[in-house]
Amino acid sequence: MQNETILNVFPAADDLHRLVIAVQQDEGHAASRLVLRQETYSDDVGWFVQSCVAIEPEQVAGLKMALSSHAATRVKADRLHSGLSRVPAILSFDGALAGNAG
Repeated sequence: MQNETILNVFPAADDLHRLVIAVQQDEGHAASRLVLRQETYSDDVGWFVQSCVAIEPEQVAGLKMALSSHAATRVKADRLHSGLSRVPAILSFDGALAGNAG
């Protein structure tokens, strides 16, 4: 028998598809594995698996590092393109123009 804990469900662009991340453990075994499942919904059968990728325990750290590295790189690139990482301009005002005539 197999035990499973769903960690997260990510919806897709439509209501008929989703990505499920779960941890599976075979009863009687200490080792567990992470699985990514692409699922589709049908009125006749409910949610069913289209494809499944098992990630072995020794691969999880590498996957996490790759995703974190890619996400950090993507955020930096987005900020560069949107101008969010630029240093704000410092504006100086002439006192007379600012209503501080002296």
